[in-house]
Amino acid sequence: HEAVRGISLQVDDGEIRAADLGGRLLLTREISRRTDDLTRLAVCAAGRILKEDAVLYWDGRAEALMLAQEIDAGASAETLRGSFEKFADSCDWWTARAGQEPARSSFFPEMVIRP
Repeated sequence: HEAVRGISLQVDDGEIRAADLGGRLLLTREISRRTDDLTRLAVCAAGRILKEDAVLYWDGRAEALMLAQEIDAGASAETLRGSFEKFADSCDWWTARAGQEPARSSFFPEMVIRP
């Protein structure tokens, strides 16, 4: 196994890791360690994948819900900066959702419909 070179960056209130995958940069950030967040946030993942390039997944080794995004390492500085900013925005969105309490189901009173 070849070692993956990487760095850790403190961004806002968390750590984003960037790893060199030989032509691709892999950005990752831990979102939550609560297993109940996995099922609650997985519901949002399909819709978010249409809006962003980041992917939410469960890392069994770290026992954490993670967000990851690959970027072409040969991209221009402007493209790299824009991709990193979008990833940081995605991290903010997911960590905000992870910090929320689970939604309570709506209560509907019994109703009678009359003609």
